[in-house]
Amino acid sequence: MNFHEYIKKVYTIAFRLTGEEISACDVAALAVDRNANNIKEDDIDLSILHTTAKEVCGIFLLEPDKYSVSINHSNHIQNTLLALEPLSRAAVVWRDIMGFNINDLASISNCTKSELYKKLNSARKQMLRSAGQ
Repeated sequence: MNFHEYIKKVYTIAFRLTGEEISACDVAALAVDRNANNIKEDDIDLSILHTTAKEVCGIFLLEPDKYSVSINHSNHIQNTLLALEPLSRAAVVWRDIMGFNINDLASISNCTKSELYKKLNSARKQMLRSAGQ
């Protein structure tokens, strides 16, 4: 993927977690900056996106209160994501939106896979209930 696509994907992950443009820009910029040495050309390997996505989640989970905002989006799905507690939100974004392996999130969050799967399943149920309203 080219650099522009890479930045858009990193920003999208950050926005899904934070729900706010400025916070998403801050988190994405920090994550990209931490991986700048790995970006050598305009053809960015998916492994670099994966590594940067781990950085985004790690940054968010370190200070979720700093990067979380109130629920006031016109997008119902984003509101539903923001209603989830931070670790559940990260699990949904990581696994269901990005399609990444839950093992990676376990190492980032210092949680067990089983705890993350419980959070993920509970979050999915909460989102389904919200979608039915």
